[in-house]
Amino acid sequence: MQKTVSIIIPFHNESVYTVFNVLSSINNQIGINFEKVEVILVNDGGPELPNGEATFKLLKNLDLTYLRSSEGHGPGPARQLGMDHAHGQYFMFMDADDQFHIDGALLDFFNAAAEADYDVIAGKYIEQAKDINTHALYYVFHNNNENYSFVSKWFNRNLIDRYHIRWADDLRVFEDTYFVGLAMELATKVKKMDAVSYTWLFNSHSTGRSTGKLGISFNDRLHIWSRCRRYFLESIQKYKPGRLEDYFVKYVADIYYRQKRFVPVDKVSFMEEHVRLLHEFSALWIPARGRIMQSILADNQQGATYAGFDNQDAIKFLFETEQYVQGKQFSVKEVMR
Repeated sequence: MQKTVSIIIPFHNESVYTVFNVLSSINNQIGINFEKVEVILVNDGGPELPNGEATFKLLKNLDLTYLRSSEGHGPGPARQLGMDHAHGQYFMFMDADDQFHIDGALLDFFNAAAEADYDVIAGKYIEQAKDINTHALYYVFHNNNENYSFVSKWFNRNLIDRYHIRWADDLRVFEDTYFVGLAMELATKVKKMDAVSYTWLFNSHSTGRSTGKLGISFNDRLHIWSRCRRYFLESIQKYKPGRLEDYFVKYVADIYYRQKRFVPVDKVSFMEEHVRLLHEFSALWIPARGRIMQSILADNQQGATYAGFDNQDAIKFLFETEQYVQGKQFSVKEVMR
């Protein structure tokens, strides 16, 4: 029977109990035909399961495929490995330490998929977080309009194949920002459901739980951020060129403040990636330059993304950026000062 959805779950060092929990939240779904669901569990270089796929034989509803790579390549390549072995019309991704929010979560997706051939079906989700002072757990509500998180979304195989959207091999962080952002930008038919479908459970060891400490918080890996945005711009240039200048403006204005908020953990690598992006899209610089300054000023207004950040050196930043666009070289000494 043709599968409607392939649920892909990568894991690395999670315990068998943790993985059993997420699989149980699938196994306990109600109102659906489980013959239309396949689950692909990808062990990304972690310890072997005690009995391989048979470890989860108690979960009778699941059509489970177990894949294992000998080395850990990160969540993006693990998800791609799962996609390469999937048979469903839609792809859904879950983290091994999360779960469905309600037992009818998959039914809501199936009902939406029956309405029309949507490119993306997006539900709402709940994030479990921890107060940094009291360590008390609390919950954050996320709407269905996020374009950077894979959580609580179905992606149509036709969309993925049409635009050759893949998880990048060399993005160990921001991999979902690239994949999901590209899919959402290229999708023409998106269904946004009111239902809360997914719970992102708190895990202090998760990459996505920023600590704010240099080298630990993924936000300070700005070299990966610039690489991620370059890949995104390359795809937009190919498939949606009319939006290219807008996204170039957004990148340059954002990186001005992002460097202030998150000191790059590797300044030299960041500058190499940043300059490479500027060189590749240098033809956009002159028409975009004025818009970039306007965007820098707008991003600093009350209620905006970077409200309250200093922008007194914006002119200097634009001058330096123009030098990089024009191919002027930078030295390690200049970067590290």
